[in-house]
Amino acid sequence: MSTEAAGAQATATADDNAQGEELEYQRIPPSRQLSGKYFLGAYSGEHVAGTEFVIGAALVTLGVSTGDLIWGLILGNFMAVLSWAWICSPVATRTRMTVYWFLARLAGKKISTVYNILNGVFYAVIAGAMITVSASAFRVLTDIPPQVGLYPTSASFVILALLVGAFTVWLTLKGFKRIANFSTVCAPWMAIMFLVSGILSIPIVTHLGAEQGIDGLGNVLGALVWTGVTPEGEPGINMWVIAAWAWGINLPMHLGMSDMSILRFARKSSYGYFSASGMYIGHFMAWVCAGILGATSAMLLKEAMVDLDPGAIAFRLLGAMGLVAVVIAGWTTSIPSLYRSGLAFQAVFHRHKPFNVALVVGAATTVVACFPFVFGSLLNVLSYFVMMMAPIGAIIAAEHFLLPRLSIRPLWREHQGLEDNRPAMLTWAIGVMLGVVLIALPQVHLFVVFLPVWTLSFLLYPLLCRRMGANTESGIDYYEEAYGPVDPPELPGESPQAQPAVNRRDPLYLISFACLVIIILAALWSWTGDNAAVVDYVETFKWLVIPLSLVYFVCASIWIHRRRPAAALAADDPHV
Repeated sequence: MSTEAAGAQATATADDNAQGEELEYQRIPPSRQLSGKYFLGAYSGEHVAGTEFVIGAALVTLGVSTGDLIWGLILGNFMAVLSWAWICSPVATRTRMTVYWFLARLAGKKISTVYNILNGVFYAVIAGAMITVSASAFRVLTDIPPQVGLYPTSASFVILALLVGAFTVWLTLKGFKRIANFSTVCAPWMAIMFLVSGILSIPIVTHLGAEQGIDGLGNVLGALVWTGVTPEGEPGINMWVIAAWAWGINLPMHLGMSDMSILRFARKSSYGYFSASGMYIGHFMAWVCAGILGATSAMLLKEAMVDLDPGAIAFRLLGAMGLVAVVIAGWTTSIPSLYRSGLAFQAVFHRHKPFNVALVVGAATTVVACFPFVFGSLLNVLSYFVMMMAPIGAIIAAEHFLLPRLSIRPLWREHQGLEDNRPAMLTWAIGVMLGVVLIALPQVHLFVVFLPVWTLSFLLYPLLCRRMGANTESGIDYYEEAYGPVDPPELPGESPQAQPAVNRRDPLYLISFACLVIIILAALWSWTGDNAAVVDYVETFKWLVIPLSLVYFVCASIWIHRRRPAAALAADDPHV
């Protein structure tokens, strides 16, 4: 999930950082726009993170069948990509504004304040859950029992979570740029670790299935992993619910329009299609592999998967590097999420020093991380936030796409000098009320509620604008009048930014790449022998992957450090 683009793209120059505040309320001129490779890398790295461990395992316990999972993820992720490419990206590249600035101009201070609070809490929840995930990795090295209930059952775990949380907050406040740059190094390695966890799990689960008289990989996966029933024996969720979840999990970013703040830097609207790299690496491959890993580890440990945390699951098959993967995945999600949460609250409590606001938010998030229900119920918690934030994205999309068709210029509230946008307020209230009603219906799954809420809001808002005071105009270029020219004028002192050259012949780059390839080949070696011997081979793999990973991190970190700084998005831009 992740939500974590700030980390993936924080390779800015000092000059970029100095201009972060200016760009907050400036349209992005051509000299600051970025090529497609930045967005390809950002999305591919952003969506391979700590949330994948939680979601992949949770989809198993929700009782989906193998076929429903695969086809649901293919369809849902495809719809998510189209949402970025057809809805969010066109608005972002035409307006060149952050979502926060656009919403403030569209709706006024009241709605933007409530939206900032929701955004802040949303990212704080993600950060808290990922702190708990990182703590679960350190827990494996102690005698602390797994923490998977509603509240902690071990005082030692509370202390551990507080320590991990304190370190995470410190990194966010003091070392965000360094950690953000490091996440660029971590992303390829984490993707490989998810992949090899699935590669190693397949022969093991096949062997375990053969012991029970089950032949064929498809039959084994259907009987032991994605069974179609929950651990309680109830029927599981179907393909359409999975598709809706895969589509809606990132709704705050695409249909919720939050990624306007990132895609405003894109030279072309078509760069929204690059979100496919994140969806099909992170939200397909990683979720599938995490699910197989979780089920396999649970069978080897002879425990129910609901009684295991991510640390225990990853350690059983991947050893020490599995714990490192869990820790890094948790940090590369929690740090930028905590950073974004602090920025959202700073917009509300702007009279206080940003450092103090961020510190209070971090402290509160750390306390929340002590309660395991945060990550155990992450899917449901995120679904509630998605439902509450869906109307805002629909209002922004309708303002851009539908109002000109009704002869109403976008940002009409600002043009007419009104304090508030009453149609937007009423649309948001009606949309949330519809969501509450649908949640109460047993026939409607929580994961699909965002669809009718977003659709109703998208259609209702323009109708209310026509009836509640929006002036109609004709004979004008609606977008030109609302946003200004397609290419904003250059900022004072601006000059085209240099594009860093990627030297793929650099020995350090080649060594880093070779290490990742060898890790994959070492995992595939488990397929060449008898499935019954794979469990023993896993012990060898656990030790083999350690030096390969260490060499990768050293070489990749040095290579990234000595590259010419990229002309990327500013880490200190509050809305990136």
